[in-house]
This record gives sequence, structure tokens and C-alpha cells, in this order.
Amino acid sequence: MGHIRERLDKKGRTRYLMQVEVWRNGRKFFKAKTFSSKREALSWEKKIRYEIDKGIVTQESLRGRKLSDAIDKYTAEVLPHKPKNAKNVAQHLAWWKEEIGKQQLSEVLPALIGDCRDKLLKEPGKKGKQRAPATVVRYLSSLSALFETAIKEWHWLEKNPVRLIRKPSVSNARTRFLSEEETAKLLASCKESRNPFLYPIVALALGTGMRHGEILGLRWRDIDFDKKLIMLEMTKNGSSRYVPMVGLVHQVLTKNAESERIDGLPPDPTYQLFPSLNPSRPLDIRHAWDYALKRAGISEFRFHDLRHSCGSFLAMSGASQREIAEILGHRDIRMTLRYTHLASQHLAQALERANDKFIQTEE
Repeated sequence: MGHIRERLDKKGRTRYLMQVEVWRNGRKFFKAKTFSSKREALSWEKKIRYEIDKGIVTQESLRGRKLSDAIDKYTAEVLPHKPKNAKNVAQHLAWWKEEIGKQQLSEVLPALIGDCRDKLLKEPGKKGKQRAPATVVRYLSSLSALFETAIKEWHWLEKNPVRLIRKPSVSNARTRFLSEEETAKLLASCKESRNPFLYPIVALALGTGMRHGEILGLRWRDIDFDKKLIMLEMTKNGSSRYVPMVGLVHQVLTKNAESERIDGLPPDPTYQLFPSLNPSRPLDIRHAWDYALKRAGISEFRFHDLRHSCGSFLAMSGASQREIAEILGHRDIRMTLRYTHLASQHLAQALERANDKFIQTEE
């Protein structure tokens, strides 16, 4: 049953304390809240009774909970079903637990999260470098996902405080891509590497725009030589996609498949294309990659820029935004717009060549 009591606050104003006490199946549910009007108190009582009857409010959810409790529950029950990015999310949540895990969930307010955001931006990360705004956004997204689960599934909260703070501005303006000369030099340098996997991996990244993790996760069952397709079961966007296998990529993978044959039989479909000597860790090509760049005389270039190079080559070859998006697996077409100006420049050059050949300029 509900009990309402009138009280005076420090300023002499009347306040109404509503206490809801309900027994269901031998279990007691109790919750209390203070309001500035009797109408609000009665409305809240009705809402709480409905939620208890429908099982939305449970005995567990009415107890005081700390952020660390929510993090532990999320890590144990939710993350195992999100293998794609579970490792990074777990790392983010561990940071939040260390910083403000002792706070009651009701005390984790936007101002507190804002202070943590600023600390993330200023303090160095694990490698001693300052975190990029995009990294801080991912920390906030992991916390926000936890709060959404606590609201919608556990019914521990009513509002997500992360939604009420400003996210750091993220710039995706970087579109460093290889020139034709740099492409030839890099491929030649990778081919000379003592790491036998470097050349085919770089060729795949350049020829398909696949991400580093997507390439290292490939197994022979994902390669369809008859249809000339590479099937990616689970991508960063959480969906599968098919990537055409043409040109150098087809040549490299065909050669690799032939070298993997034993007694004339094709490689085991479950085997990885690029296995690691340590089964618990993916293949590490960082040192071979850095040395290949140095040998080719290429600077300020990341492995991920191979993906940008593929997108740039597509744009300059006349591919539409939709075609580029489908090949690269962009869920948001805005990610593809970074290559639009390259297509425009390429078209301008083609038009200029046509004008020079067929249209005379004024004297």
C-alpha cells in the first residue's frame, strides 16, 4: 500500500513523501520519493505499482546499486554475446570502474562523466600517447551502452547520463593515400620482406579495402575461387559482406592456395590464411610493415591508409559513392564522401585532356 506524508523543507515549503510498499509472492517491494505536489506523488505511486505488477521493477532493482555492480553484470552477461568488440569494451569499462566504480548509479551524473571525459582527453593512454578524441568517444559509447542495458533490460535506471554530455569532436578528414609510384614501391618492398605473409596481406588491403582485422581473420572457407568472392562473416559494422576477388588479389590468393596443397588436396577450410605462431594471438606484422615502408621511402602512412588508398583508387576510376560504400562496407554513406573530391579531380583532368585535344582556346 502507499503512504503519503507531508513535510516541511528547510525553507518552510510543503513537500510530500510517498512510500510504496507492496508484497508479491511473499516478497516485499519498497520504494520512496519526495515531491513538491500531492498530485505528482499520487501519479508516481500509480506508476510504481504498475511496474511492480508487470515485473518491470524487481526487488533487486529497488536496492542501491553501484556503477561497479553494473559493470560486473554487463561484463559477465552481455559482453560474451558481443565477441566482435568485447575486448575493447571490457578495457573501456575497466577504466570507468577504476575511476568511478564506487559511485552509486544514482550519483553518476552528467557532470561527473564530463570530468572523466576531460581526464581521458588529457591523460596518456597505455602506450604513453595522448588519447585521440575518437578513442574517448569509444570510451563514452561503451559506458552509454551499459546504461542503456541497465535501463531497458535490468530496470535499474530511468535515464542515461552519457546522453546529456558533449562528445569530443572527431575529425575523419585524414585520407592519406598512395600515389601510383608509391604503390609500386610499397608492393615491391613487401615482396622482399622476410615475413612471407606481408606481401599477400598488403595486396589484399590495397585490392579490396578490407580492414586489418578482417584480413587476419580470413579462413580458406571464406574464399570462393569459382565465384571470385571473399566472404566476411562478421565485420566491424556487425554485418556480413562479400568482396570481389580480382586482379592481383586473385593471383596472390591462388598462389597461396597452391602452396598450401598437400598431396594434391586443397587447404583445410578451417585453417587461417595467415596463421600466427602463437595460437592465442593474431599474426603481428608491425615490424615487417614498418621496415617495408622505410625501405620504400614512404612516410606518414598507416596500414589503415591502405583502405583509404583502395577507396581513392575506386573514386578516381569512376566508381559511384554507393559502389565504394558497398565494397568498403560503409554503413553510413557519409564515410564515403571523403573520396568525392578525388573523383571530381579525376573528372576535371579527363575533361581538360579532352578540351586540349578537341577545343582550341582563344588567342
